[in-house]
Amino acid sequence: MTDLATTIEAAVTATGHPVPLRPTLPRVAFVLSQFPETHETFILREFEVLSRLGLDFVILSLKPCRDKVIQTAARRFLDRTYYPFGVKSSSVASFPFSAAWRSSSMLPWLEKPAACAYVSWAAGRFAALARTLDIGHIHAHWATAPTSTAAVMSRILGVPYSFTAHAWDIYRGDGKLSQKARAARFIVTCTAANVRTLRQSVPREDWDKVILNYHGVHESAVTCTCSHSSADPTRPLRIAAIGRLVETKGYEYLLEALSVVDFPFELTIIGEGPLRAKLQETASRAPLLRRVRFLGALPNEAVFQVLSASDCLAMPSVIARDGDRDGIPNVVLEAMSVGLPVVASSISGIPEAVIDGETGLLIPERDPYALASALARLHTDRAWARSLGARGRDLVSHKFSAESNASSLYTIFARFLSGAP
Repeated sequence: MTDLATTIEAAVTATGHPVPLRPTLPRVAFVLSQFPETHETFILREFEVLSRLGLDFVILSLKPCRDKVIQTAARRFLDRTYYPFGVKSSSVASFPFSAAWRSSSMLPWLEKPAACAYVSWAAGRFAALARTLDIGHIHAHWATAPTSTAAVMSRILGVPYSFTAHAWDIYRGDGKLSQKARAARFIVTCTAANVRTLRQSVPREDWDKVILNYHGVHESAVTCTCSHSSADPTRPLRIAAIGRLVETKGYEYLLEALSVVDFPFELTIIGEGPLRAKLQETASRAPLLRRVRFLGALPNEAVFQVLSASDCLAMPSVIARDGDRDGIPNVVLEAMSVGLPVVASSISGIPEAVIDGETGLLIPERDPYALASALARLHTDRAWARSLGARGRDLVSHKFSAESNASSLYTIFARFLSGAP
């Protein structure tokens, strides 16, 4: 029996449900806003493991890929990815679109008015395709337009739907979360903090359909040997900051913190976003910040190379003015998997991975002086910093393995789709 199969069998046993190891499950349609998507490596890792476990699925992408960087692993799923404008005319020629338009009457409680027309159109075309592909279940990633599409498809086809809620879609979203949650067969989310919030959207008797399933990194990454081993306190502290250049990442506070430190450092920022020009301008005005490199978006392999050459990860996340926030940033787990200590804000689900003084350092959000102090501690005591990284790597191996957690996700599908209680 493979390690993955053993993991599934153990997880099924733990649930107390008599689900066979490899139950015969219906074909699943995953609805996403965009696939491939450079930053959604956590979804891609799920697809990789679910595919190896034998889950029969297709991917329905509401938008074409507009990213300059496409992850290598994503290319393997392009032959099972469909777009609404690409559905063959033969699939929709005899489809009763009147059913789609009747079902679209539910859209006012599913979607903002501006998106109703597109969601209705896409759901109709995807429903026609799903009928030809014999889809038996629909699962959406993100609780916004993808779940609205899944809900309309579910009504048209008479098959159940579920969804995974992540971060901004819970706390900012479209204001329709409660209605979607009540109608879903089950809901998956990636932090305990999210579970508590989502359970406020469903009746108490339905709390058990809101299920925690952490994202993770591949075990091959966990065994990565890194070069951040020098104990020389005169060497610059090599700091990595990775993520979209948006308000929730708090990079303005990182630059402010580094503009006042009294130790040598090198900062590498990976990612693209609307705040790039503003951040670069800030860095150009402060002499110390000339040590900052902006590398733009990179494929995951290059991200791991940067992490492997760094001494720590800075993740000064903030709760945005509109309520948007991170869950557990994927890069936090990636950094921990290669033995990096993480300095991060104590918000949302981050403390579920970054345990203060054990696997990293937690700081208040929007506090550049606390951030500067934490980075200074890592620079001064390199041996202690390495011990934080080692414990972080152990935690990821046991709690945030992509293989283990995606296998648990398989058992969730098995539990709800195989007819078990």
